[in-house]
Amino acid sequence: MSKKNTFYYSDPINDDFSTIPIKTKKLPKDFKYIHRNPFWLFFEFTIYHIIVRPLIFIWVKIKFHQHFVGRYKLRPFRKTGYFVYINHTGNDLDAFTPSLLTFPKKDFLICNPDATSIPGIRNFVMMLGAIPVYTDIAHARSFSNAVATRIKEKKAVIIYPEAHIWPYYTDIRPFRDTSMAYPYDLNVPCFTMTNVYKKRLLPFVKRPSVVSYVSGPFYADRSLPRHEAKKELRDRLYNEMKKTVDRFPKYEYIHYEYRAPRVKDSASAR
Repeated sequence: MSKKNTFYYSDPINDDFSTIPIKTKKLPKDFKYIHRNPFWLFFEFTIYHIIVRPLIFIWVKIKFHQHFVGRYKLRPFRKTGYFVYINHTGNDLDAFTPSLLTFPKKDFLICNPDATSIPGIRNFVMMLGAIPVYTDIAHARSFSNAVATRIKEKKAVIIYPEAHIWPYYTDIRPFRDTSMAYPYDLNVPCFTMTNVYKKRLLPFVKRPSVVSYVSGPFYADRSLPRHEAKKELRDRLYNEMKKTVDRFPKYEYIHYEYRAPRVKDSASAR
């Protein structure tokens, strides 16, 4: 395998391999998570449903030859808000696929503030459904209210529990149980969508196709204390995603190899 297709990691939880360099900016003090202005809502509907969603369908189908297995499991919940947990293995794939998964329901994506840090397109990204994680404790309540509001509006909220992008990674990385508080606190179902990369039939096409497997619904065990319920739900979701990727041969478009972190020489440190 060529060197350019090998990524070296030392921390499976915190290492990030996003191919889009962005300088993260803090959210402004007057940042609004929810907009009720009629003009905003008009442009949001037009941009998302009329312009972007059809383009997403074309882009994802051509580039990734993507299709879903088990999407029917979401149908009984069209009149209910829910969460979907997805493995974080792509830039455009992870930004676009949820829109196709939840159609016709709009999806809202809990994301890193990087998504709203690109100059000139913050409002556009927000109209597409971004819910950036707060950078200031002053925004904590507004952030939580935004998530709860979208669920009450019977929307889908997308979460990437691995938090960092590893393009085309074929396994499931360990992730924390922090985001498992949402299904517990709001008492709504959640699902997993696991992207699996498969070799294409055409030998000259190296980029893999993507099959997205949907599992669920899963519910938090509210008979347990909150901290125990979060861990228990996290383990169930992780095991389901891990079981899904392990069912198929792993086609590596990019190879990931562990490299031990460098330890500073104690003498030089002094």
